[in-house]
Amino acid sequence: MSVKRKKLGQHFLIDNSVTDMIVREAKLKPGDKVVEIGPGRGILTGALLNAGVLVYAVEIDWGLYEGLQEEYGSNENFSVVRANALKHDFAEAGASFHIVSNLPYSVSTPLVKRFIEMGANVKSMTLMMQEEVGKRMTADAGDSSYGSLSLYVSFHCATTYLFKVPPTAFRPPPKVDSAVIRLVPREKPPVSVGDEDRFFEFIRKAFAHRRKTLSNNVKDLFGGRESFSEVCASANLDPRSRPEQATLESYASLFAQVENENENTDR
Repeated sequence: MSVKRKKLGQHFLIDNSVTDMIVREAKLKPGDKVVEIGPGRGILTGALLNAGVLVYAVEIDWGLYEGLQEEYGSNENFSVVRANALKHDFAEAGASFHIVSNLPYSVSTPLVKRFIEMGANVKSMTLMMQEEVGKRMTADAGDSSYGSLSLYVSFHCATTYLFKVPPTAFRPPPKVDSAVIRLVPREKPPVSVGDEDRFFEFIRKAFAHRRKTLSNNVKDLFGGRESFSEVCASANLDPRSRPEQATLESYASLFAQVENENENTDR
């Protein structure tokens, strides 16, 4: 059940066929440890327990927490803590686990970033969220949803858009479609960039004005338009490209040039 009390703006999942698809796409085996964020009334929780996995649930709402304890507390494969998932210490969940959740939509992006920061503790993430955000997290270069979030997530995870979930699967129905995506953390990023924080600052600058060309957004970092055009040739990139047309590999190549120029300037 994934609707939350109205005061928290919750919409509870009521469609068992959706929970069955989520569990199937999560590719779980009996005995796997699964973290579920915001289980609500427990419809997905029940499907996970039926699959034979160990569920460690994190629910912030006191009433829902009590309901979960009443419904599933006698099941030895279930445990629940009342906590804010953005602040909770997931060391309690064990050394390695999958995350399968219908995330609270208002904090889905910061939650995914927190999961990514957990590193090797997270084996996989099968997540439902607002469709717009799910598309942004899984978009490829050239897609209208592609942006700095797409690049951040794909740098850290292999991404798959699984399926759309209509508002009718919830009560009360939300005003937007939802989507289920799958993220599998990479052992190492597909590109080497040195300082990751500076790399993603560079990407955010590149997307600062989406309607402008990449050249207009970052040429000053390369000494002007002419120098940027020369750099683009080595990155196999048209300098007239828009930010959403450049791949992760292209951004890594451009960033390497920026770092080289900064090193030469500092000498």
